[in-house]
Amino acid sequence: MPRSKDPWEPTILGHAILQLLSRNTASGYDLKGRFHGSVGHGWHAYDTQIYRELRNLEKEGFVAGRMAPGRSGPQRRLYSITEKGLESLEAWLTSPLDVTKMKDEFALRVWTSDLFPEESINTYLDGARSQWSEALAHQKMSLRVLTEEYGKPADSDDTVYGRQLAIQYSIAITEAKLAWVDEAQRIARRRAKARNRAARRAGEGDGEQAAGSGEAARPARAARSGPVPER
Repeated sequence: MPRSKDPWEPTILGHAILQLLSRNTASGYDLKGRFHGSVGHGWHAYDTQIYRELRNLEKEGFVAGRMAPGRSGPQRRLYSITEKGLESLEAWLTSPLDVTKMKDEFALRVWTSDLFPEESINTYLDGARSQWSEALAHQKMSLRVLTEEYGKPADSDDTVYGRQLAIQYSIAITEAKLAWVDEAQRIARRRAKARNRAARRAGEGDGEQAAGSGEAARPARAARSGPVPER
C-alpha cells in the first residue's frame, strides 16, 4: 500500500506572507514591496521566492486569489488569507521556537580570523560596519515614521505596536553589533602591531647573527693561511 504524502505546510516565508495577508488583501507586487521594506527587518526574501511560495499557498488552500483591475495598468491577482491559512498562522505563532539555534555566516567567518590573509580581517570588518550603519539609519527612520503617526508602542494601534517592538529589537541588535565591531577592530589592530614588532625583532636578530658569523670567519681564514715565509 503506497504511503500517503505528509500534508504540505507553509515555510517560514509562507507564514510571513500569511501574516501580511491577515491584515489586508494584496497582490504579489504589494507583498514584494513589503519584504523590501518593514518585513525585511525580520526575514529577507528574494522576489522569486515570494512568488513561488505564494503559488504554493494558493494551491494548498492557505490563500485565495482573484483577478482585479490594476491601479494604473493591466489586471492583477489579489490574494486573501483563508480560514485554513489563519489556523496555520495561529499554530505557527504559538509553536515552540529555539532562539539559541541560528545560522550566521558572518560569525562563522570571524571564528577563523587567523586564516584571513594579513590585514584583510579589518577590511572584512569595515564592510560589516558600513552595512550595519546603513541598516541602523533605515531602522531608526522606520521607527520614527511609525511613532510620529501612531505614538509610542505602549500607546499605538494594536496592529502597529508589534511592528514597533520588532524594529526596536532590530535597532538594539544592530547597535550591539556596531559596538562589537569597534572592539574587534581594536583587537585586530593590536595583534597586527604585535606581529609587526615580532617580525622586526626577528629580522634584527637575523642581521646580527649574520654579521657575527662574518666576523668569526675572517680570523679563521687568517689562521688557516699562517705567517708569510721570509725570503
